[in-house]
Amino acid sequence: MKINTIYKVLLFVLFVLFGFMSFSQKVYNDSSKRLYLDYSILESELSEGSYIQGDLLELGYDDYNKDNIPNVRSIDNRMLTLRSDLIIDSTLLNENLYLVFFPVDYPSNIYLNGKLICKRGNYKNGYTNRIHYSENIYLPNDFILYNQINELAFQLYPMEGETNPINKAFITNAKDASKYVFLRNFFGIKIIMALAFCGFVFFVFYLITYISRREYYNTQYLYFALMNLFFILSMINNVFSYNFTNTFIIEVISRLGFQLAMIVGLFFLFDYTKILIEKNRIIKYLILLLFVPAIVLLLFQKNTFDLFRVNNTYPILILTLGNITFIIISFLYYKRERDAKSFILFLIYVINMLAGIHDSIFFAILKTKPYALLLPYSVFLMNLVIFFILAVDNSRIYHLASIKSEELKSLNENLELLVEERTQKIIDYTNDLENTNKTKDKFFSIIAHDLKNPFNSIIGYSEILKTEYKELSEEEILKDINILYSTSKNGYILLDNLLQWAQSQTNQIKFNPKKIALRKLTQECIDGVENQSRFKNIEIINKIPENTEISADENLLKTIIRNLLSNAVKYTSRKGIVIVKSEFSGNNIEISVKDTGIGISEKEKKELFLIEKMHSRLGTNNEKGSGLGLIICREFVEKHGGTMFVTSEEGFGSEFKFTIPLIKI
Repeated sequence: MKINTIYKVLLFVLFVLFGFMSFSQKVYNDSSKRLYLDYSILESELSEGSYIQGDLLELGYDDYNKDNIPNVRSIDNRMLTLRSDLIIDSTLLNENLYLVFFPVDYPSNIYLNGKLICKRGNYKNGYTNRIHYSENIYLPNDFILYNQINELAFQLYPMEGETNPINKAFITNAKDASKYVFLRNFFGIKIIMALAFCGFVFFVFYLITYISRREYYNTQYLYFALMNLFFILSMINNVFSYNFTNTFIIEVISRLGFQLAMIVGLFFLFDYTKILIEKNRIIKYLILLLFVPAIVLLLFQKNTFDLFRVNNTYPILILTLGNITFIIISFLYYKRERDAKSFILFLIYVINMLAGIHDSIFFAILKTKPYALLLPYSVFLMNLVIFFILAVDNSRIYHLASIKSEELKSLNENLELLVEERTQKIIDYTNDLENTNKTKDKFFSIIAHDLKNPFNSIIGYSEILKTEYKELSEEEILKDINILYSTSKNGYILLDNLLQWAQSQTNQIKFNPKKIALRKLTQECIDGVENQSRFKNIEIINKIPENTEISADENLLKTIIRNLLSNAVKYTSRKGIVIVKSEFSGNNIEISVKDTGIGISEKEKKELFLIEKMHSRLGTNNEKGSGLGLIICREFVEKHGGTMFVTSEEGFGSEFKFTIPLIKI
């Protein structure tokens, strides 16, 4: 009885143990949900396909602890095997199940129940791989043991001695696996590669900008170009991902890229914001002094494991200090500028700091990889914002330069016009001065000769009358008196012309137009030359219509008409005719003095109004003149805004015409 009882108890214990062993495994019976796998880990000698099946305890497996991964075997003969046992319910017999496996830092083989279902990377050449893609690995139905323990084994080959953590894999249905892998790869390596390409474009663009605009010596462009170059280098371990075997060199370049990008980033920010600009050079030397030890530490490591270990000491500390400096300087810049640009610059540096903290928490504290690295995105966002800030600044500089160029062009044109105008003024002044000198010479010539002759005649005939008065007959005395009168009259006219001409040359004659009865004024001028015309029996006809009124300066107009009448009488033979007439022509009145005199040759007509060619012919009765009258007439006509011209044919008389604009007073 007692023996039977003992058997029953033993059977019960065996039954309980069997049930515990059977049902303590994870059971997957709902494909709409994900089943995350737990790992057991075994470090062993390099032997592909071994240790993937069998009792975990007997093989020496331990529970997987990402903080304490075994690392006791030599690096050239070391393999890590992860095992995860689970039961797949037979209700999923007709389902297509997939294993989603994350990026790992080692080549790996994956087995299901002892059968190889996936090979990742190349482990046969002494280096590790950097496998950045997540994969959805199909679990063949004929490999699965339904309602039994299935053994999923992951053999990893960390041949440089790394102890990097492995994310938990999971099993799910085809749709969920495909979607998850696509999104993770898209927001991971694919976007990082796209960002690296954009960074290369930024690098080339601003390097060319810097080289092509060296005259500005704008080192901001150079620093920003180098920021993007070193950004690409810092992402190189993500860009070169699958089956690229020399991981160690890539990791060194990547870590150096972070340090170099931080150096030129700080250089850029200090130059751009001009914070502590007076100490700019000292600050740059200090930055180099702080970062050079970090670069030296990274350069003198022998394998990836040591590189990661050292990177998490001083180099990561100095990068954190650099990010804090970014925030402080950009904040001071915003505080000074108080504009949208400075605020955005400050904001992106804060975002970059937060992204760095996020990634560091996952790697350093949680000992796992995040769903997506944020630091590459934040660095690219920082570069993108700076790219547009520099582009806007450059556009403003170009716009300002364009405006200044237009202003300079306009100034040059105005300067050319001004120089041309001043040159023309100098030429005009020179001509005026030359004319003035000619006028002065002519003036003195007239005074010395023409004005002297009448006085010589007057003095001579006066002396004859004084000394020989008693011996002269009455007829001879009358003749001498007439000569004295005519000579003194001509001398007075000459002197009057000289005085008016001198006043005209020195702008002392004032132009005072008023309403004038033209016929009356003309008649006064005719009366003024009556003795001269009567002596030669010349008839002067006034054909100016009655009630003709114009606006003109009375004294100037009298001088014009008197001189023209005097010349007409002088060069007209006895019993000739002189006609004065006027007619309206548009906005002018045209006045003419026509005679039946000796006329003027073509050569003389060309020289009539030139002071340097001024000369006088003898009249028909040997009357003398200075040749100054016509020049005065032309100048006085021009003071009225009119013009003067002559029509004449030698031997057939002359007609002098001038116009006076009609103005209202």
